[in-house]
Amino acid sequence: MSSSSKPHYEADPAKVRYEKENNRWTFKPRDFNIIWGNDKRYWNLPEPHRDDTLPAELVQVCWFEVTGRTGVVCITPGKYKIKFEVSKKQDAFGWNSPVYMIAKSGKKGRYSWKKIDVSTEVSTTDKKELPQDFEIEVRADTDDNTIYFGLYEVWSGKWKGGLKIHGATVEGPPPQP
Repeated sequence: MSSSSKPHYEADPAKVRYEKENNRWTFKPRDFNIIWGNDKRYWNLPEPHRDDTLPAELVQVCWFEVTGRTGVVCITPGKYKIKFEVSKKQDAFGWNSPVYMIAKSGKKGRYSWKKIDVSTEVSTTDKKELPQDFEIEVRADTDDNTIYFGLYEVWSGKWKGGLKIHGATVEGPPPQP
């Protein structure tokens, strides 16, 4: 077990990078909440304040949950594209059950989801952005305009490992001049 008393890793949403000119958030591995992320038996996270190009590496879990949320910047109404950048290690295992990308706008928002087949869509040689066509609608009539999103495989109870999470992006409509 790691030196942390909490087994789950919790990110600081204020540290997520936001590019105002592109209306885009960029998430690095330590910008996600990761279930079992503080336990070295299950995840290898890059060291804090070090090279943020290193991925979070899944050792093994049967409850796969990696989530993020847009930070302090208020989002504007419109369609937002969400993508994770992932790859697999040569010895990856257990990805025969689908992974789900799930997202919503605001805590009370409606969930949107997409099924992803990691066994065929992710290679062991290259990083891949998944899913290619996932969007959610942010409406103007909400008082909580945070986007919550994540990758989940929590239903099969099967052990899986060898996935690398390199990052994610949330990109909205271009800002109005």
